Amino acid sequence: MIPRGIKSWISYPESPIKLSLVLSLPLILVLLILFYSVIHWNKKSIEEIQKKNILLYAKALYQHIITSPLWRGPHYGYYMEVTQHLGVNPGRRLNIMGKEFVRVDPGIFTSKIRSIITKRAAYSFHITSLEAMGSPNKPDQWEMEVLEDFKFDLKKEAITSTVYNNITYYRYMAPIKLEGACLNCHSNLTAGLSIDIPVDYSDRLYAAQLKRSAITFTTFGVFILLFVMAITAFFSKRISDGFRAVRRLNSQLEELSAKNRRMLESIVDGIVVIGTNRTIEMVNPAFEGLFGIRAENLVGIKTDEIEIEGLKKVFNCASGEEIEIGDRILKVTDVDVFDEANSKKYGKIRIVHDATEEKLAAAMELAGAAAHEVRQPLAIIMNIIPLLKDRIDRGEVPDEELEILNQQCSRINEIIKRMLNITQYRRKTYIKDIKIFDLSDE
Repeated sequence: MIPRGIKSWISYPESPIKLSLVLSLPLILVLLILFYSVIHWNKKSIEEIQKKNILLYAKALYQHIITSPLWRGPHYGYYMEVTQHLGVNPGRRLNIMGKEFVRVDPGIFTSKIRSIITKRAAYSFHITSLEAMGSPNKPDQWEMEVLEDFKFDLKKEAITSTVYNNITYYRYMAPIKLEGACLNCHSNLTAGLSIDIPVDYSDRLYAAQLKRSAITFTTFGVFILLFVMAITAFFSKRISDGFRAVRRLNSQLEELSAKNRRMLESIVDGIVVIGTNRTIEMVNPAFEGLFGIRAENLVGIKTDEIEIEGLKKVFNCASGEEIEIGDRILKVTDVDVFDEANSKKYGKIRIVHDATEEKLAAAMELAGAAAHEVRQPLAIIMNIIPLLKDRIDRGEVPDEELEILNQQCSRINEIIKRMLNITQYRRKTYIKDIKIFDLSDE
């Protein structure tokens, strides 16, 4: 589970350096894995080459050593001049031109050659057999195991490595096939020739080669890494600027969204946002107050699924229509919402306005205006009626009074016509802060 802080740091880096690190770390990891794989493969290849070269070298030495008995075997040894360094017991001797020569057994000759090679050459060899357990040529543990394999034809040759006196040796061993004159003295032997080749110098050469390869790969990898990091840093700057711009834009959008939401919530009229599929997406607090229902009980519901009677009227009526719910008069208005090109409709906003108090106020203003306008002609009529009655009682013709009655009735009729033909809302001061509807012709 990635901690929230690290996840936020990776998802929204604040600087090009962080972004460069985020983008470069996977590349560095891949390069390190590739570098290790190449070095490991190169090391294995060098070890295989070294092993093959040592094997070829050992085989060549084996053939070189084994060819000497092929020549000396038929001669039953060598005749050598007797010296103080010969170190052999007197045996068959010859006197040639005043010099004494003695016959040297092939085994002794081979032992002497081995001693000289051990001292002067870069390798040593050992001829041994399973039957030489009690002699100076007895096999060691590894040679004995290999000779056992040779005896039963389980191996044709063997090679291994060992460390002696802090020096690494490759040991090679192959069987010796006895034939010809050798069989006269050595019959039914399981013999073999082992060669020990020190590889310290070879190891140093191959280690130097491996080191050069590692330096080469490292230099090449560092160059690639620096190049990629430079390119990454260059583009990281732009990407980071883009991140900052996007974050600023998101912040502005969130602020604008919160502001718009707050404005919608502050509107005294009921607001309902309806999507194109007639699903209710938002309801402001004023709408909740109008109908006494929580927003969470409406959001996500389609308008044709609402079963509350009052709400059904609100969502089924046409825009601009006034509906009566209980003792309230509500006016419904729709505002369609389109994109900038007016080609795609996002939905609509239904505004529900409680016009009850406005209607009551208008009615009271109209009533006040009617009372004000009609009161004067009515007062005149009421004052004329007694005069008209007196003149009739005296037998006079009340032409003047009837004319006045006719004028005041016409005036009342005109007031009623103006009330029926109201086209605009105008008010005028009645007394102090009280205003009434203006029924004048102007």
